[in-house]
Amino acid sequence: MKYVLVFLAVFGCWQIVFGQAETGVTKIFIVRHAEKETGKDPVLTAAGNARAGDLMRRLKDENIQKIYVSQFRRTQNTADSLRIRLNIDTVHYSADTLCDNLVNTIMEHRDFGKTILIVAHSNTIPQIIRKFGVPDYPYGDLADQNYDSLFLITYKQEKARLQKMKFGKASGVSAAMK
Repeated sequence: MKYVLVFLAVFGCWQIVFGQAETGVTKIFIVRHAEKETGKDPVLTAAGNARAGDLMRRLKDENIQKIYVSQFRRTQNTADSLRIRLNIDTVHYSADTLCDNLVNTIMEHRDFGKTILIVAHSNTIPQIIRKFGVPDYPYGDLADQNYDSLFLITYKQEKARLQKMKFGKASGVSAAMK
């Protein structure tokens, strides 16, 4: 019961925090880290570095004001090109499957009314999308080879709207469909 109350409190707060606050419209871009090497905390592969460049080119004119990355190098490396291009710092959050740390970190930084980028993981993106107001987004992880999906949540009249896009070279299922 305690967890349900905490969830409801956080879920209720997102409407206030990420709705149309007096500071403007909130836009949240969400992307999975780019292709990675193997190992415990791997860096990006050559294809991953190229994809990070594609992400920078795709988002450079979107007025990103803050970039959130997890404690893992693959998310940080994915954001580096955009961070350098925009001359902004990243904010680190501790990845967890409930995404509570991410929500709390964004709330602590008071980033409502801004455009932000979250670089996350295949097992957290669906939960992040649901947590930020799209409750009917399907459960389950993104496919292992899905690196080209880009999600955008915008808030209009305190209602979250999800847009799904692709960027860079097709990967995984997208590549197989060609």
